[in-house]
This record gives sequence, C-alpha cells and structure tokens, in this order.
Amino acid sequence: MEYESEVSLADLFIIFRRGLPFALAVALGAAGLTYVLSKRVTPEYDSTATLLASKPSSSQGTFGVSLVTAPVIDTSAYQAAAKSYPVLSNALAGLGEPNPVASTVVSFARLVTVKAESSQQSSLLRVTVRDANPVWAASAANAIAKALLDWDEARAKQNLDVVIGTLESQVAAFDSEVEALSSNPDVGEALANQIDGIKSLRADRAMQLNAVRALSASAVGLLEVLEPAMPSLNASRPRPARNGAVAFALGIFLVYGLVFIRESLDTRFRGADDLVRSTEFPLLGEFPRLSNGTTRMPLEATSYLRTNVMFATAQDLPKVIVVTSPRQGEGKTTVAVGLAESFARNDYRTLLIDADMRKPKASEMVGLSESGTHSNPLTLRALLENPDLREEPLRVSVEGFGLDVIPSFEPSPAPTELLTQSFSQVLHHLKQVYDTIIIDTPPALPVADTLTIAPHATGVVIVVSQPTTDRRSVNATLDLLERVGVRILGTVITNVQQTWGRGRGPTRYGYGYGYGYGYGYGAQEGSENKVKVRGRARGSGARRGARGVEVG
Repeated sequence: MEYESEVSLADLFIIFRRGLPFALAVALGAAGLTYVLSKRVTPEYDSTATLLASKPSSSQGTFGVSLVTAPVIDTSAYQAAAKSYPVLSNALAGLGEPNPVASTVVSFARLVTVKAESSQQSSLLRVTVRDANPVWAASAANAIAKALLDWDEARAKQNLDVVIGTLESQVAAFDSEVEALSSNPDVGEALANQIDGIKSLRADRAMQLNAVRALSASAVGLLEVLEPAMPSLNASRPRPARNGAVAFALGIFLVYGLVFIRESLDTRFRGADDLVRSTEFPLLGEFPRLSNGTTRMPLEATSYLRTNVMFATAQDLPKVIVVTSPRQGEGKTTVAVGLAESFARNDYRTLLIDADMRKPKASEMVGLSESGTHSNPLTLRALLENPDLREEPLRVSVEGFGLDVIPSFEPSPAPTELLTQSFSQVLHHLKQVYDTIIIDTPPALPVADTLTIAPHATGVVIVVSQPTTDRRSVNATLDLLERVGVRILGTVITNVQQTWGRGRGPTRYGYGYGYGYGYGYGAQEGSENKVKVRGRARGSGARRGARGVEVG
C-alpha cells in the first residue's frame, strides 16, 4: 500500500505564511551583510573598445585598384584571438612591457572580456578591461584593440609575404648567376646571350616583386575601431544596492527551499483532508487541541462521533467497537471513554472495557481506582482467568445514566496469551447483556493485543494524532488489521491545530510495551487528547475492498 501526499493551494499558503518571518529575517540579514561587505570592496572600472568586423566589398576594383584583404573568419575566432597570447603580449608591449612573462599575460587575460554581436553583413567586438585604475583600463582596452588590428592586418599580408620572399630569393639568385658569368674573361657570343637571358628573367622577377610589394602595401584587415575606450567615471563593481537586493532574493529562495524540502520529508498528516485521501476511510471525528489539563471531550464532539459510528454499524446489534491507534499518545483512550459515555447518555446499555492491560488508563479516566472501589472488584484480568465469573461490572454515573466498566487497574503478565485463551468466551457472554461495548485496546503496532481482540468486534476505530502520527505508521496499522480481516469503520483525528500552520504537537512519547519495547512514558494519555468534532464527518470510498461504511 502506497500513500501519496497531495499539497493543495491552502497547504502552500500555510507553508508560505509559516516560513515568512524566518525568511524575511534571513533575507534582511543577508542583504545588510552583503551591502556592508560590498562597500568595503575596492571599486573597479570597466572600459570598452568597440571594433567593427565587416566583409570585403565587391567593388574594390572599380577604380583599377586591387586591394588585398584578410580571409573572412567567424566572429568567435576574433574573440579567441583577442585573448590569445600573441595579441595580449603585443598589447602589453604597447603598455610599456615589451617582453612580458607568461604569468603576466595570464593575469592580464583575467581582466579582459570580449563579447561579440553578429549579423549577416558585419559584427561588433567589444573588448572590455576591468581595473581599479580607470585610465589604465581604457589604455589597456585600446592597446588590445590595436594589437588585434595588427593581427588581422598580418593575416592579410601573410601569403603576400611568402610570395615576396620567394621572388626576392629568385632575384638574388639571378644577380649571383649574372655576376659569376660576367667574371669569366672569355666571354663569347654564346655566353653573352646567356647573360642577357638571365637578366631578362631577373627583370621579370623584379617587376613581379614590385607588383607584389605594392599589393602588400595595400593589404588591409577586416577590422576597424568603431569606438575607442574611454576612462569610466562610474565603478562597475561593487554595486552595494544591487548586491544587497540579490542577497535578499537569494535569502528568501534559500529559506523557502529548505522549508519545502522539510515539508516534503515530513510524512505526518497535514490535516483531516490529507488523512481521508491517504487512508480512503471515512473520517468519524475531528478534535482540535484543548488547553492543558483538559482530558474530556465536549459533549457535541462525542455526539457526532457516536452518530457516525451508529451509521457505520446500523445493521449490527449489539455493537462491539474497538478503539485503537498506531502508537501510544494519539488519544485513543480519551476517544474510547468519550464514545462510551456518549452511548450511555443516550440510554444505551453500554459497557466500557479497559483492555489495555499493559498501560491501563481508561479506568482512571472515568474516576475508578483500585483503592476507591469495594474489595475484589471485577477486573478484565480476573474475568479472563475465570470466564465463568458472573459478577456485576463496576458502574459509574454519566449525567444520571449508568456506564458499566470492566477496568484494568494495573499491568497484567502475558496479556496476549490471556486474551487469546478467553476473550472470545467473555465477549460472547457480555454481548447478551449490553447494546454497545466499547473496548480500549493497546496501540496496534507495538504489541499483538489489538490483533487478538479486533476480529471479535463489530468494527475498529483508528485514532490518529495530527501533530505526531507518521503516515507510515497508519499505513502499517491498516495493513495489519486488513490482513486479519478486521472491519475498519473509519478514523478519528485528534490534536488538530486551530491556528495557521501545521502544528508540531506535544512531545513524542514511546509506548513502552514489553517484548523488548523500551519507553520513556512522559505523560498520561488522557492529557494529550484534545478533541472537538467538525460539523459533520466526511466520507471516502471504501479502501481496497474494506467493509467500512461511508458516513455523511
């Protein structure tokens, strides 16, 4: 069986409202601290040089002049070139450091930011330098822009320089050959013709060399400075106001992020609607927390609970109702006593059995004590040990009506064995005398007593404390009861917070039953049960084929 927790808009509003004071406190503290720290940071200034990268024009030869331009490259290549080692080294040389070491170039690169804005015909490169000295930042940005222009122009001349070098080598070779031949004293007609041929070739190469040199002189890059960098008058960082605002927003998001993580990890019920959705059983009663020291439910609360139980068991007579909870401290004893008193006030022959033979509390809650009753009162332990006893149960007055009680004044040894051997026989006799039998049993998870009693009952009411009950405990309890074929009538939720937000409830208590179950019993169960029913019980469909009846 798997339960999914659904968060509604109302739940989100509750979470938001509950976390708001802490979120504001954290956000304001973070904003103030960030503002103060930002004011102490040394101001830095940004200076930007803007370069235009355009494509070569198709009309360059209109006036008979051929211009050599650099090959077209992608804008990202210019971005990489602007922060490359050669360009930055040349820029530093222009700033007065002719032979910078590698570490200086790397440190300089950290101050440089290059952004590109591309379009079909042209692109913009923005070279930004950040430094505490605005004048130096502007000079550095302009130096990088100039170094990038030189780099782009060198690309345009690169191939022509190779051609010039080749032609110069050929001309020099021709000169050497002519000089060697001319030094021969026996210069005949054939040798003279050879020298003339070499001179003619040399003249052609010289003419080509001059032409290439002219082209090289006219070679241009595709970059030009659109706007040089100027010293900035306003610091780019720090910005205390902006940093404080960002810290404030981050503080809010951080706190609410932690709140939502905590809520997602919290497997307790968010309220009655969440309990109904998770269990798919009808809600028979909803009881908010009462003031400390109050242990009895209001009459109207128990009346609604009684009415819903009657609807759920309309065809059953007599009615044997087991009241239990997943663990200790969830209000089961108070619910059981209140339900029994409500039936008694309506003139039903009602019996309350204190079947929690490990930590009995129901007897004390109705005002019974072993010292205050006559000698040898009929207790559940005595009745289980001798099922043939026919003594009358103890009777207490409920507003003029009688409520019979079979108490348990002290823990009994081996209660599960006693219940297994004799409880069905005892219950068979009691069902012939009473209209309604309410049985307060131990919690279902720590011990097996409830699983022993529940199959003999008309149905089971499960009590859940909103601030403390884990939905996994309810899950396990429902599985246990359904596994033995028990009829589950519905649930009762206690300790519901009436203020905004989901309550965290009282201190958690361990139940302290035997079988190696350690405990620290910190308060009496009745004092933890604060009850009041909502106007009408809400219903849900039967859960996994269970026989629970939906009530209106």
